[in-house]
Order: sequence, then C-alpha cells, then structure tokens
Amino acid sequence: MKKILIFNPFGIGDVLFTTPLIRNLKTNFDEASISYICNRRTYPLLKNNIFLDKVFVFEKDEWRACARESKWAMVKKFCAFFSAIRKEKFDIVFDLSLNSQYGFFLKAAGIKQRIGYNYKNRGRFLTRKIPLPQGYNDKHIARYYLNLLNFLDITPQDYNFDVFLSPASLDKGLKILEEQNIGKSDFIVGVCPGAGDSWGETAYFKRWPKEYFLKLSEILQNKLSAKIILFGSKSEGNICEYIYNNMEQKPLNLCGKITLEDFIGLISQCGLVIANDGGPFHIAQALQKKTAVFYGPVNDRVYGPYPDEKNCVVFKRELNCRPCYNKFRFPGCARDKKCLRDISVEEVFAKIFR
Repeated sequence: MKKILIFNPFGIGDVLFTTPLIRNLKTNFDEASISYICNRRTYPLLKNNIFLDKVFVFEKDEWRACARESKWAMVKKFCAFFSAIRKEKFDIVFDLSLNSQYGFFLKAAGIKQRIGYNYKNRGRFLTRKIPLPQGYNDKHIARYYLNLLNFLDITPQDYNFDVFLSPASLDKGLKILEEQNIGKSDFIVGVCPGAGDSWGETAYFKRWPKEYFLKLSEILQNKLSAKIILFGSKSEGNICEYIYNNMEQKPLNLCGKITLEDFIGLISQCGLVIANDGGPFHIAQALQKKTAVFYGPVNDRVYGPYPDEKNCVVFKRELNCRPCYNKFRFPGCARDKKCLRDISVEEVFAKIFR
C-alpha cells in the first residue's frame, strides 16, 4: 500500500470525523503517502495535518462559476484536475462521498481499490463496500469511517480529532487579543451562536435561541469577568449583531471578519467555548477546549463528542420527537424547536461550573 487517497466533499465536522481514519492509516502504513480531496472551506483544517502528504481542493461552487463564464474553460479545468489525480496512481481510495458520480470519477482515475459505504445504491462503483440502508444512525460517524479499515485487516484505534495549529494562525490570534487588551490571564469565552450553514434556512432549528446566548454571555461577564468573543460566518452576522447590540459590556464581535485559520488560533486561547452542534464545536473539541454544546434535531450519539465527552458538556432534551434528523433529511419541526428552547440559561450555567 504505497499511495492512499481519502475523498470527503463535506463540511467541517465531517472532515474532522475522518482525522482518526487518517491517523490509523499512517500508523499502519507509515511509509505510505496519504492524500486527501476536500472542499475549499475545509482545506485549512487539513493543510497542516502532519499525517497527510498532499491535499487537493475540489470546490463545486468554483466549478459552477467557471462553467457559467465559459464551458470550455470548465472542461479544461476539469481535465487538469482529473489528470492530476490520475498521475498520482493511487492504490486505494476511501470514498466517503456517498455519491455515484464521484465514484465514477475515482474509477475513471484508475484507482483500483475503492472503499466506502453503499447508500441507496450510490456506491455502485466501489469495489469494497458496506451497505448503509438507514444512513448513519447507531454510532458516531468517525466509527463508521474506521469500520472501513476492516477491509485492510486493521483494528482501529479511537484517536481524538486532529487539528494542527500553524504558528502563523496562533500569532495572529494572539495579536488580535492584544489589540483588544485581552491577556492570557483573562477568562476568554468563545461564543458561537450560529452553525449549521449547510442546512440553509432550516439552520434555525439547530440553534439554541439567540436570546439565551445573550443572557448567558451577560451572566459570564457579571459573575466571572469573562471576556466574550462572538464567532460566526458572514451569514450568521444578524445573530451576533443581536447579541452585541443588546449587551451593556460590549463583547469582541469577530463574526464574518476572520478566516477559519484565525478562528482556530483564537479558539485555542479560550478557556470555554459555547456552541451549537456544528463545525465550531468539533474544532473546539479537537483542540481539547472545555466546551458546552447544544443538540436539537441531530443525534449526538452520531454527530456528537468523540471518542467520549471529556471536556464537553452536552445539552439536549429527550423528547419523543427527537432526534428528528434521519437519513440525511430534516422533516421540519411542529414544536418550534422545543428540544432547544427548554434548555434554560440557568441550567447551562450551573452544569458548566458544577
């Protein structure tokens, strides 16, 4: 096994879920070259990974934009990418896309061993596959990925998620804090009231109410003299602005103003991270930060802390309708996310600091 490829086109959490797989492969094939295909957004999570030799970026939006400008330019771009993958002469690929179109691409690229999951017959081009009729539903996704190592007679280890902090991102994070008169002795709390961008308009149902984030931030300021930093993507700006505008002691609002690498550097300096189910939480866990996280429609056994809840405080409500996200689909909510609204601010504060 000389050249190994992993293909995962999904978001931050999903990519982090593959890092135990990467480390297991390197442990068992220490002389092998391991490469990865990811999207543009998740590239910063992988580019400093010491267990990877190459990282290729495949970004669907860039391809679509290119096609709108010139179909010929898109064809040339595709041929160049295809040629680059084919020239690598990979021995094996772990195809985690659950997509037959990607599977055909990897087959056409000459990769003879193609391992993955077969969901709704989308794994028809895999050479070794595990049926996945119900989607991921009974254990953490990271363990689903590790199960694929059985095809290589490997007994996997439950490694933590890996995020490798670059010196540049750390230095930039420290500089930002210094400019805001936030020192290393301060109790820094990263507040991530958004997350779930991939859900689009239904992301609302994954989020603990913004009013609760506001109240908890104020309690942390008043009782613990916490320095609050608001994080989020540009699309979550209205949530962070609501919290910022309604706080008497203004927090540092970095929502939509920093890169993912900057975020990693700043989260590494936090004493506590408060987040919804989503990428920011998984990054905080990978950095082994103390974290409070809220789970609504999504099953925390499948998408939650891994390999255990060390340093994590999980908040959820065991309602008969929860979890409702199943087979990669969210059916909607008739109870206006009661599973999250019923988690009180007082309960969260008490449980974090008990």
